[in-house]
Amino acid sequence: MKHRQFREGMKAATPIVLGYLPVALAFGVLARGAGVSPLEVGLMSLLVYAGASQFVAVEMISKGMVWFPIVLTTFFLNLRHLLMSSTLSLHFSKVSLRVVALLSAQLTDESFAMAMADPSKIANRPSYVLGLQMISQCAWVVGTVIGASFGGLINQEGYGIPFALPSLLICLLVLQIKSSIHLGMMILSGILSLLFRWALPGNWTIVLTAVAIICAGAVIEMLRRRA
Repeated sequence: MKHRQFREGMKAATPIVLGYLPVALAFGVLARGAGVSPLEVGLMSLLVYAGASQFVAVEMISKGMVWFPIVLTTFFLNLRHLLMSSTLSLHFSKVSLRVVALLSAQLTDESFAMAMADPSKIANRPSYVLGLQMISQCAWVVGTVIGASFGGLINQEGYGIPFALPSLLICLLVLQIKSSIHLGMMILSGILSLLFRWALPGNWTIVLTAVAIICAGAVIEMLRRRA
């Protein structure tokens, strides 16, 4: 049963893998341009495994920043994972805390979006989610190492490589829009993120926007039930 769930999760990860490979190659190219070796790129993808944070970290490395602000920025940028992992844990009430912690540690924006697209497939099925996550990370690690190994042969700006990650996230967002409410939440989140970006320094924009949208969604759901 667990092996079958694991294989189902691997198959479900196909869209993520197809999306990760070009983005991973792009990251590897950018990292190589910043002076990061293929080995270091592979270790970063294996241990950090957070696309947006890795892109930001490489940008800061290219500017000659020391390690502390890089780690601090990455930490705040990844605070959204607290919200995602908390949501994911609600579907594993019969699973041990250690397993839930493992699944949370492997969580990314893309695997979370794919898992939450149909919660019935993941409910108390950790093997399914693990299969989804592991094959996705393998694609990410392999892609980043290949990109770093051959990054010197590619013109970064000429192919729009810096836009690779935002384009992937936009595609995943569009797939989640299934009603007018979802569309409204998307527009509202965009407006709020711009306002927070203008009003506050640093990377609080993502966390604050996520919290605000969650609260707005909870209020709308409550009103719908009353109606």
